[in-house]
Amino acid sequence: MEWKLERIFSSDEAAIEYANLYLGKIKGIVNEVEVEDKPENLVELIRKLEENTDEFARAAQYAWMRYSTDTESSESQRLLGSIQQLETELSEKLAVTKVRLAELKDDVLENIIKIDGNYEHMVREIMERRKHMLSKEAEQVLALTSVSRRGAISKIHSRLESAYTFEMEIDGETKVLTGEELKALRRSTNGELRKLAMKMFLERFQDDSMVITEIYNLIVKDFDTESRIRRFPRPISMMNFENEVSDEVVDRLISATDSYTRIVQEYYDWKSKVLGEKLTLADIYAPISSKKRTFEFNEAKDIILESFYAFNDKAGDIIKGFFDDERIDLMPKKGKVGGAYCIYSTTKLPPYVLTNFTGDMYDVMTLAHELGHGLHGTLSQKQTFFNHDTPLTLAELASVFGEFLVFDNLKGKLSRDERIALFASKIEDIIATTFRQNMFTKFELRAHDLISSRGYGSWEDLNGIYYDEAKFVFGDVVEIPEWCKNEWAMVSHFFETPFYVYAYNFAQCLVIALYKKYLEDGKVFVNKYLELLESGGRYSPEKLLGKVGIDVSKEGFWESGFEFIEGLMKELEKLVNE
Repeated sequence: MEWKLERIFSSDEAAIEYANLYLGKIKGIVNEVEVEDKPENLVELIRKLEENTDEFARAAQYAWMRYSTDTESSESQRLLGSIQQLETELSEKLAVTKVRLAELKDDVLENIIKIDGNYEHMVREIMERRKHMLSKEAEQVLALTSVSRRGAISKIHSRLESAYTFEMEIDGETKVLTGEELKALRRSTNGELRKLAMKMFLERFQDDSMVITEIYNLIVKDFDTESRIRRFPRPISMMNFENEVSDEVVDRLISATDSYTRIVQEYYDWKSKVLGEKLTLADIYAPISSKKRTFEFNEAKDIILESFYAFNDKAGDIIKGFFDDERIDLMPKKGKVGGAYCIYSTTKLPPYVLTNFTGDMYDVMTLAHELGHGLHGTLSQKQTFFNHDTPLTLAELASVFGEFLVFDNLKGKLSRDERIALFASKIEDIIATTFRQNMFTKFELRAHDLISSRGYGSWEDLNGIYYDEAKFVFGDVVEIPEWCKNEWAMVSHFFETPFYVYAYNFAQCLVIALYKKYLEDGKVFVNKYLELLESGGRYSPEKLLGKVGIDVSKEGFWESGFEFIEGLMKELEKLVNE
């Protein structure tokens, strides 16, 4: 199954022409906003700006989809470059609009909210943003230079990695593998193959260490400089502000996660005994049985659909639409970006999902994860463009919840040994999205501090920080080979969106709280949950979560998530002893 991009635009030229058309309209609207101060007229202009920006985003989404399925094509590179140049102009115009609105008196902004409550969250966010805004001219400079700053620089890392291929002998046959296919071997039942695959993969980054180090230093300096001139106390504070969450809440999440690292070490101590070998970082996703369970695509599809339909018919119908309309780009191929994502940049198109499906249990969960995003993106289209997307802290909510639904369904379908493997896999997934992401966050905090204070972080410096943080999480239970110390270089979020990764940990603990409510309240919970997803980003995260009775600032909230993980480990132990 592959995307049919011609359904969106007949050609790249058509997409560029479309983007130019709506950018022209947006420029005219922004000129009017700059000289308008009557609330009723401003509301009408905001509506027009929103509608035309939504249309522009249709072309932007197409360009990224086209590029991510074929990063090596000169045509897709040219298209993305053209659209990104237009996006830079759009960003500059939107920055001017925000500065103009921020300049208005509070009574004018309050009247905008009275006239159209749909814009309350947006307007209040602009009022709050005043303290971090620069002059109109400075905001324009930042927006216009974004085409050559960290966002553009990160593309070098992406293109570098997506071009990697590896020649490897498997079962007596020499194969040429992509990076995603090689990483998939971390879940092989063959220990030697796992280690060889990851050693080969990570040493490839070592070959490009000079380029990668320079790229990362430039991105960090760019991000930290902007955070400083915007008067944020720390670099991570700029991301926290965008996520509409306080520094204190994020700091407590990091601290709480650190205090439960015994879970990681106890689990991997158990796993090493089951496998009868000393584990390395290359082995943390190894299957605990030599009989590796694989899934054909249609089998994975049926399991996922059954899981979502069991939760709610409306949710099931939405997920089914992805398969029926071929809105999933499924298999790995050379030149395709690694990992997986769901994209819904506009309300003018339905969400689309990209994966690199190779058929193991992890891939089934990854597909469920991205389709959970797709459910969220579809339901949030009830909102207008400025309200349909959520901050990162809520962006992973529906995706992780979708994994739990599939996990629940699979529990009743598998044999005892397969259930043990399922529980082990689930615990490992949770460790990966909590402790491992927290490890990544602490790496970023230290790396940014180092580069800001000393002006440069060498390859060896960064490897040393990564080793320290990995050692803190895994202790002496998991060995960290020399060639694993540069694993940070493969984490695309470090390059594309600094301090993104704590959102996974935030979401995992948040979803555990939601999942516990679902188990307690059953169908009563379902409508509240769907209403939460339908709300998109119309309200603040605090208000949205209040709809389902969640308060992340409550004492002990994060700790309760880790206690749930300990409960899963006890269930696994019970299964093993049956």
